[in-house]
Amino acid sequence: MSTPLRLALVSREYPPFFGGGIGTYARWIVPALVDAGVRVHVITEAHDQTNPRVEFHGPVTVHRVSMAMGRGGWTSAAARFSINAARKIAALAARDEIDVAEFAECEGAAAALLLLRSALPSGTPATVVHLHTPSEVLYELRSLSTRALDQSLAAYFLMERLAIWLTDQVCAPSRFIADWAVSHYALAHRPAVIPYAIAPAPDAPPPSQTKDVLYVGRIEPRKGVESLAVAWKQVLVRHAEARLVLAGADTSGAPDGGSLKAYLLSLLDEPQRRTVQFLGRLRPESLGQEYARAAICVVPSLWENFPNTCIEAMLHARPVVVSDNGGMSEMIGETDAGLVCRAGDPVSLAGAISRLLAEPVGVRATRGANGRQRILQMCDPSRIAKARMQMYRHAIASSRGSRPAADRATSVFAEWKRCEAVLAGDVAAMSMPTFEGAITRWISLDRGSSETVGAHA
Repeated sequence: MSTPLRLALVSREYPPFFGGGIGTYARWIVPALVDAGVRVHVITEAHDQTNPRVEFHGPVTVHRVSMAMGRGGWTSAAARFSINAARKIAALAARDEIDVAEFAECEGAAAALLLLRSALPSGTPATVVHLHTPSEVLYELRSLSTRALDQSLAAYFLMERLAIWLTDQVCAPSRFIADWAVSHYALAHRPAVIPYAIAPAPDAPPPSQTKDVLYVGRIEPRKGVESLAVAWKQVLVRHAEARLVLAGADTSGAPDGGSLKAYLLSLLDEPQRRTVQFLGRLRPESLGQEYARAAICVVPSLWENFPNTCIEAMLHARPVVVSDNGGMSEMIGETDAGLVCRAGDPVSLAGAISRLLAEPVGVRATRGANGRQRILQMCDPSRIAKARMQMYRHAIASSRGSRPAADRATSVFAEWKRCEAVLAGDVAAMSMPTFEGAITRWISLDRGSSETVGAHA
């Protein structure tokens, strides 16, 4: 009998405290891996900062570590979690309790561990960085320039890049982001592509007789909601009885920094506004009712990886309209489960929505059934767990041949301490040119002097 694989999964969100995409991924991949025989340690945020703790849930051990706020505000808090997570994993590895550690790309926690690993090469595990949506992309989509950001946040982005460059294995849920990462980060090896595992599938509701169009997600610019509001005016010209339902929390994403919900409504006249309903963030049972009432679902994001909202819509057997900038077209595949529109193009979006609403209920039902079958097969938990276990073992094998030389430990550990100071919000400890020099030296030390860098594959 083979030795059980032992994994540390780092996710700031984990039940009962979660709501974002990474937290949802963690919620469902852990039981899938456990069912496949993996022993899992989850490293997550302690929401009660005064009481970090360890919880035992059968084969899953949850470590809640501090993310106490420091002088650097939010960035400092996120960095502190990254550093403490790296320390926790190093301690687990020193006790021979884990074989591999998986990180989201955000926050650069893997970079912190890699820095520590190089100083202590015998006491740390193999690493995997999972690409969800890099922080650089999020800020770019919010029309922020890293040049205009404070030094600590710029350092945060650099640590994120370092994590991706120096990890033993990079993985991604879609071909789209895998190809993007190869180009954007100049990776020498293409990431492994493994979709998300799905939750236990709900029963598919019967076809809807309505012309309700459902949007699920935060009301924020990168989700394409402004294009949706503009497109909606064109949809109503063809389908006056249609209704747009938006389920998700409002944000301060308006051009003036105010409510984006209010801004979207301002784009419509009074009769048009009466066809639009904002529900706010819903509990799962209430959201299921909205899926049942919807004729179609729309995911008009300007940039997406492998969104849970699209998974949920397809599991509920609802045809989907998705944008072409992301992995959503891969999710639909050749199943005729929906239509693809141009990201950020209201005319293209309105045309796709109008076409689906014009189809007979039976045609939409067939599309929905095709989509449900597609996602059940693509995201089957047992299949995804087996693929991830194979990828973890590959990372372990790669790691064994990639430890830095022992004589580098002293200088490497010094770099770690300086990077730790920057991440902790003490930007006075290192200027950005010095920080960038440290990153460059790191890449040179661990991967040679070639122009392309990347994880082992």
